[in-house]
Amino acid sequence: MLVGFHAQFLKKHPAQIAMLRFHTKYLAISLAVFVLATYANAQEPAPPAEPPSQPPAAEIPPLPDLTIPPGASPQQLSELITKIKAVTPRSPEQYKTMQTALRDASRQVLNLLKGKEGTPAYQQAEMDTIAASVALMTYFNEKQQAEVIKQVHDFLTGREKLSMQDVQTGMLAAAMLELQPNKKPSRDTYELLDKLLEDDEREEMQSLRINLQAAVRRLDLLGEKFEFEAVDMAGKKLKTDDFAGKFVVVDFFATWCEPCLSEMPRLKKHYAKYKDKGLEVIGISLDGDSQALEKFLDGAQLPWPIVHDNAENPLDRIQMQFGVSSLPTVLLLNKEGTVVSLEARGAELDRLVDMLFEKPTPAPPPK
Repeated sequence: MLVGFHAQFLKKHPAQIAMLRFHTKYLAISLAVFVLATYANAQEPAPPAEPPSQPPAAEIPPLPDLTIPPGASPQQLSELITKIKAVTPRSPEQYKTMQTALRDASRQVLNLLKGKEGTPAYQQAEMDTIAASVALMTYFNEKQQAEVIKQVHDFLTGREKLSMQDVQTGMLAAAMLELQPNKKPSRDTYELLDKLLEDDEREEMQSLRINLQAAVRRLDLLGEKFEFEAVDMAGKKLKTDDFAGKFVVVDFFATWCEPCLSEMPRLKKHYAKYKDKGLEVIGISLDGDSQALEKFLDGAQLPWPIVHDNAENPLDRIQMQFGVSSLPTVLLLNKEGTVVSLEARGAELDRLVDMLFEKPTPAPPPK
């Protein structure tokens, strides 16, 4: 019954659901990438491929004063929280300052509203505290992250009925955790949300369960063989074993996804440099508009096979098989067809390609 319901809902609202999935996940990843950028550069210094997009530190306008006044009243704290939420951070340091101020101010509101747990003001402060803590997880060590995840799980299980904002907070936490080497906390959070929404009769929540279940399947790909069969837009049959002995980048994209398109020049550069050394690329388009895709391909002149993932029944599509519920999603397969990375894009793709073709290291002996 649930599978049938999902199929009907996807057929009725394909564009809306696609955009909802894209924006929910892209928000989380964008926040995380923004915060991680400085840290990643510090760990592996390299000359920038392009001029920096951010202005020099001297040109970044300072944040307004976000200090909590001593003995602040609920009204003062509410005004400060509104002020914090209106801030647009211009650097990772400003982002951290803003989220820390939001978390601390919201915690004080909770302390002042003890005994009024069921009120809208208390619930909003609780939401703000959790959301800010989640946004700061990138700065936390493993123990601190575990504490935040426990707070998130307790928060979600303590809700009588999850709101869309509640679910998005949980999904943001799970997406932040996906950036860590250990994917289990992220997987556990997606599974918890799916379980909590199992009996929810709201149509939009059941549609989100598709996204949550897909996220679990995608995380489960790591270390497993990518069993793939399809026909590309030139009519050629493709399967994983056709690429045995080569490293393969599998790029799930859409022409309406700007972050996807921004990755194309980087992917072209690596393909041109390493195709003769064993690098292959497969593009899988999630476009619903065939004409838009064909027009894009005519101009882009991508030198690798493109599969249009547009089966009439959404449940038969490649993206559903492999749990691709957000874009961009870029996988890296090793020479045996096993998924070795779920985030092979941007600076991470540069690092992986450099490791494979410029500074290869022998595999450790089997245990």
